[in-house]
Amino acid sequence: MIPDRIFLRRCAQKNNLELPRELEDWLLVHFEDEPYENFNTASILEDMVCMYCQSFAYGRLDVTIPDPITRLKERYDDLKDLITDLRVDISYLQGLCDDYDVRGKVILQPQGKEFFT
Repeated sequence: MIPDRIFLRRCAQKNNLELPRELEDWLLVHFEDEPYENFNTASILEDMVCMYCQSFAYGRLDVTIPDPITRLKERYDDLKDLITDLRVDISYLQGLCDDYDVRGKVILQPQGKEFFT
């Protein structure tokens, strides 16, 4: 999900938070892309919007919108990190599959079952 102004305003209003225009503009740029469709759920985005509103209120958030080249580089870096994380996940899951495959053969072979070849 990619939020729009209405979503951002509803989040702020629902949680009694201030949403100045410069923060709203920054949030739209910050969340303008998703790594893949439906990556962000509405509830996760609402939590993040609230976190950014609070950080901004305490003066801990710079809402300067970077130039397009910088934004593209940041997106590249984010996607590169996501791919690295997904590779780790795939490796872990492949190990689990291999382990279950061996266990299945050990359990089923004495019973004459040939489900795994």
